[in-house]
Amino acid sequence: MVDVLSWLSQYGGWGLLAVVVILIILFYDRLERPIARVYDLFSWAGARRRRRAIKADIQSSVNLFSRSIDKEVPNTMPYDMNLQLLSGDEIESAEVLRNKNLVLVRIRDRRHDDRNFVHAMLTFCPVGVLPASRSYLDNSLSDAIDFTITRKFLNKIQYQGALTYLYKEVIEPETSEKPELDKLCTILDRFDEQGLFTKVVLRELRDFGAKVGSRYPTDAHKNETRQFVEYMDVIAKRAPREDCDTQFQGSYISMGFVFIGTKEKIESVLPYLQAIQYKKGIGIERIYIAARDKYIPDAEKTAYLAQKQGLGRIAGKPKTYYATDIRGVRRKNILIEMRLVISPFAPSEQGRLLEE
Repeated sequence: MVDVLSWLSQYGGWGLLAVVVILIILFYDRLERPIARVYDLFSWAGARRRRRAIKADIQSSVNLFSRSIDKEVPNTMPYDMNLQLLSGDEIESAEVLRNKNLVLVRIRDRRHDDRNFVHAMLTFCPVGVLPASRSYLDNSLSDAIDFTITRKFLNKIQYQGALTYLYKEVIEPETSEKPELDKLCTILDRFDEQGLFTKVVLRELRDFGAKVGSRYPTDAHKNETRQFVEYMDVIAKRAPREDCDTQFQGSYISMGFVFIGTKEKIESVLPYLQAIQYKKGIGIERIYIAARDKYIPDAEKTAYLAQKQGLGRIAGKPKTYYATDIRGVRRKNILIEMRLVISPFAPSEQGRLLEE
């Protein structure tokens, strides 16, 4: 500390300026929002400063949001935004800047902050959300994902004016002419309300793109991703203790659920371990162990024992969260992701079922 003060006293103001510049470079992601606020203070001084202020505000808000989503499910929103506001009638666009981890977004300045927020995010989403999977989604599903992500973003920053503009001026005109898009927006909204949108749907669609790689997109790819979303809607609308198909097996998506608490009283977690073993035996690659409220400890016990028995591997550190169930009740949930390792040497039934 003494050395730093001595250096500053020697170089005076230039030394202090150098320290400030270094700090901005090292901690720009944390300083992005304060810098935007500084620009905002001077936005009254002219159109140019106003545009700098809104550009900085949009960039910092989008980047903080995308990093939070990408932290929850890595590589779903892997890029930051670099925004340019166009003054004329130039074509709006978004492109990935190679080796910079940035999406350059160009939009027309609509002179209204709420509209600029909405159109910046909608332009960013097709390139910045699920970039590896986009080619394998049909247009309606792709648009529905963009609308859902934009709505989540505006909810996160509590921008009611922009939300109203999104609903009234963007989504309603689109969905009134495209009933299929309206249906998908409703479905994805239901996923989001129950905590399934990011934790399951975006995760599975992300991995779909990784598995397909750079293959030429076909109708078969788009059909599989759409069928997966339709399957997830059955799960989301499932009533308590209602029986339904708990696994989805496509050419690339292979996943299932184990619901804890399907019986009023749990005497043993053995039936759930047997369910996991069965899914592993038929080739399911990933399962989600789901539970609410008093059944959460049983879900954690099931996951721990399944891993101990060598049935699979717990992914990440499961955390509880609050979400609304199908009856509109807000409840405590847990969703434990497990990756099931299929042995090429095991028989199709994966050996004898676990016994007491």
